[in-house]
Amino acid sequence: MSYHHQSKYLLSAIVLLGAPLFSSPLNAAPLSVWDSSWTQFANDDGYTSNGYVNPGWGGQAFDAEYLYYKRTGNTLSIGLQTGFDLSDGRQQYGSDWYFAGDLALSFDGDTSGSGGSGYEYGVDFGLLTKDYSAHHKALGDATGRVDMGSGTGIDPAGLYRNVGWNNGVYSHFHVSDPFAMDAGTLVTGAGFSQSTGSGMAGGETSYYRSVSFNLTALGLDLTQPIDLDAHWTMSCGNDAIDGHASVPEPGALILMASGLFGLVGIRRLRRKA
Repeated sequence: MSYHHQSKYLLSAIVLLGAPLFSSPLNAAPLSVWDSSWTQFANDDGYTSNGYVNPGWGGQAFDAEYLYYKRTGNTLSIGLQTGFDLSDGRQQYGSDWYFAGDLALSFDGDTSGSGGSGYEYGVDFGLLTKDYSAHHKALGDATGRVDMGSGTGIDPAGLYRNVGWNNGVYSHFHVSDPFAMDAGTLVTGAGFSQSTGSGMAGGETSYYRSVSFNLTALGLDLTQPIDLDAHWTMSCGNDAIDGHASVPEPGALILMASGLFGLVGIRRLRRKA
């Protein structure tokens, strides 16, 4: 970014254009939109890489914070909270612009492929996306646009499979890969929907996006728990968030809820006795 830091990777005192020098407190608190129906499966308090890719590195605006999921029948919803503006997907710092990446997803329990290739699915929010090379360009400049063929940096919002990833983040921050999709096939019949908003959480402004889609469109075995891996970062790669969850099948969720209600009932009976 247009904020300077000295890189310990260089032998001489060359100033690099990367992430801002200042930092802020760790994550803002979860927003109230995440009610009891949501399960948190990532909290980015501990994501570090040589002291650079960190919660708060660059301030609240460049902080990845939480991932959530919920399953209702065969509909899976995934929620992302960050300090980065997810409403229009871009953040200005000085005269420079930075952009939200796409949400990387995997359902096979393996994300070990290089450059993000282990994430076989991705969610495009339908926003303008550019890589790090565009940060010092005017907002309307074509430099660095990342998309799947439109040439505009904007593709239809939705769930994509057979994904290829662009990893054009700041050169020393590739621990944050993958960044954004530059290839993929839109999954039809997924009933994709999304919502976005913002709020104050612990004295900080945070933004959220939640996406929902029907798991039947993925051809998974829906009688078993689903392996869910998710990852997100922004175009500088200042911070990133990764989450893994084993999402129970609906029947298991009902049994869990019934068990909790049963425990409450037993406690009440004991008190009366």
